[in-house]
Amino acid sequence: MKKTIAALVLGLSAVSVANADVMIDVRNDTSDDCSLAINARTDKTKWVTQGWYVFASGEEAPIILKGINDIHNVYIYNDCKKNVTSPKTETKKAWVKSNYKFVDDTPREKEPGYEEVTFERIQSDKYQIQN
Repeated sequence: MKKTIAALVLGLSAVSVANADVMIDVRNDTSDDCSLAINARTDKTKWVTQGWYVFASGEEAPIILKGINDIHNVYIYNDCKKNVTSPKTETKKAWVKSNYKFVDDTPREKEPGYEEVTFERIQSDKYQIQN
């Protein structure tokens, strides 16, 4: 009887981990309106890219990523930041829809209306847009 209960508890905890969400607090410290796109791993082999989250100058708000269970698997691109990254920052390239809100769970490499940008791995649950 104890083995059955233990297996049930383990099964329930595995389900709750898979359905976890990640919340990122974003603050725009620039004088411009900025847009964010996010590239995140949803499981061992699948990634989702979504955007655009628009933040006015001085705005601060959370982004909740459904089905993403580890903040270390989240990369962010913002259109206000100059292309200067620290050598220690881990980056990856992904394709984003140029002008419209989007959610893509399949790569959109070289498709019309998409452009390739460099995403930076997020370091914590707080993200500041700075120039």
